[in-house]
Amino acid sequence: MWNWVANYNYDYALAAIPVQLILMVVYFLRQQMPTRQSRSFWMVMIMNIIMTITDILSCEINAVWREYPLFLVYAMNMIYFWAFLLRGWYLFDYVAQVVDAYHRWGRPFFWIMILPALLVSLMVLSTPWSSVIFTMDPLEGYRNLGWYNVIYFSTWFYIAGSVSLMFFCRQGTTAKLQAGIYACNLILAVGIVVRHSFMATLVTSYFSLMAILIIYLTSQNPDSFRDRMVDVLNKAAFAEMVSDLVTRNKQFCCFGLSIRSYLSFKTVYGTEVMYRSLVAIGQWLKQRFPGFYVFYLGNGQMVLLSHTLDYSDVQGMARKIEERFRYPWSDNGGAQVPLNPMMVFISKGVLQTSVYSIEACLGEAFAEVKRREMTNVYVVDEALLEKIKRQEKIRALLGSALHSNALEVYLQPIYNMDTGRISALEALARLRDEELGFIPPQEFIPLAEKDGNIMELGRQIFAKTCQFISEHDLDALGIDFLTVNLSPAQCMNYSLGDELERIAARYRISMEKIRLEITESAIGELDPLLEQMHRLKTCGVSFLLDDFGAGSSNLVRVINLPFAMVKIDMQLVWAYFRSSSSMLLHIVRLFREEKMDIILEGVEDKHMAQQLAEIGCKYAQGYYFSHPLPPDELVRFLEAHRGYDWLR
Repeated sequence: MWNWVANYNYDYALAAIPVQLILMVVYFLRQQMPTRQSRSFWMVMIMNIIMTITDILSCEINAVWREYPLFLVYAMNMIYFWAFLLRGWYLFDYVAQVVDAYHRWGRPFFWIMILPALLVSLMVLSTPWSSVIFTMDPLEGYRNLGWYNVIYFSTWFYIAGSVSLMFFCRQGTTAKLQAGIYACNLILAVGIVVRHSFMATLVTSYFSLMAILIIYLTSQNPDSFRDRMVDVLNKAAFAEMVSDLVTRNKQFCCFGLSIRSYLSFKTVYGTEVMYRSLVAIGQWLKQRFPGFYVFYLGNGQMVLLSHTLDYSDVQGMARKIEERFRYPWSDNGGAQVPLNPMMVFISKGVLQTSVYSIEACLGEAFAEVKRREMTNVYVVDEALLEKIKRQEKIRALLGSALHSNALEVYLQPIYNMDTGRISALEALARLRDEELGFIPPQEFIPLAEKDGNIMELGRQIFAKTCQFISEHDLDALGIDFLTVNLSPAQCMNYSLGDELERIAARYRISMEKIRLEITESAIGELDPLLEQMHRLKTCGVSFLLDDFGAGSSNLVRVINLPFAMVKIDMQLVWAYFRSSSSMLLHIVRLFREEKMDIILEGVEDKHMAQQLAEIGCKYAQGYYFSHPLPPDELVRFLEAHRGYDWLR
């Protein structure tokens, strides 16, 4: 047992010391990102352990102050007060970093908020001569003086500042993070009240430790920034580090590495073996390129990031990776996995504006490598950057169009070979802008899918198709039905049937005139899709399998799902006319025998139309008949070509 000389209860302070030391060791041993949040939190822990230790030591020295040099007594007390002040400041600084306050309001905000800590620190520094905070009385020893409470005023100021910042800047932060900030400041406030109520018990450090633990568990746990399977930093860590670097206007470079045909390898070798191979790759990258932070973004994609190195030997780096990938990656279980990498590089000179822009740049770069079938590293160039800038503009335009319901519906005629007339229409989404002009669907549809807007896009297009049906006499126009595309996301929506029924009811139309097109890629699990198809079929809707031959071409799905029609992908049609494949003839014969109507896409001239009529297809669609047209033009087109024989 220790024989304490001062009349203080140190139980809480002593209990806090080993817990905090363990926490600091764990935090230190885990790889930390060089973000301002991490540094601020680390400083909070350092200041708290210094405060705790010096609090105990100063109390003991103050009790027997005559036995020690006067400068040592003053120094120990001053260090305690400084640590107490700085702990409060760094907690506020941590919150300010979380909500990006300095970037919002600039350096003046920083200097205004740090001013109380600086002023009180100067008062503590002058205490041996001015005695404004405390003094060592020759007779009584340590005594608090008139300005002693400014220490607590500073702490209350930063507690109030932290709570206010979190409240007014809460947008964009998670509920978990907000709860952690509010809770840790509440605990600090309770700790100060308890300290004043029980002056003989050192409880401040105990309450501070609880506040630190709350921050650790809610937002600063290193394990939450690591991929548990691959044992490197994860996508959340990548987003936080990039966001921090962008906010500070610090340039950085990224080297992206993606496993070619990763999902296929995962299917063949199994999830466990692939993850063990990724662990081996991650460890090798960390050892071989120590100046880079290694992140795993999922689906076999890793990123090496550095903000300190100006890595100029990109090709040399790529060669080292290529040489290693010539040999299989082995896991501890003995499996040998031969993998092929795709590599991209984003230099420091590339404009870096947000986490999304960097992720988009990586995604587009990997898509370019795959498209070109490149084996060497692809260095991001101006052409790709311009493409990404265009995507950003399209993304904003699409969001605005969806918000204002400004998307347009164009209609493309479908020719009936049996009756010799245009008897159907396909509804297609169109987006236009004064600056960008006409934007092709293949540009904005993928963006809508990525951003989660595809459901709303599908609803609006379906609604405008229903509006066209309600405003025009289809029988008078010679139109038997209209086809509308369903996205994969819509196909997975269990309330799809209810949504479409409500929209059709709003326009008071029968759904018997509508055929819903489902692409092969949209067909995942059959049960939910089959349930929706049966539900809509009772309302008179028929279904059409779109782009057959472009996806997995699973005939079992065609048999098991209630499709009335099949649309053959234009690539198969063009291959037939290039005489490179006769597969089209067999597919047409197959579906005719199954009593299913067939639509052939990509018909571009009269010769193609005549040949397709001879092989027995019922419907044809393509630019030979017409490009997609706005509704008013489409009506005029139909009236002008009534009775026109497209096959002569």
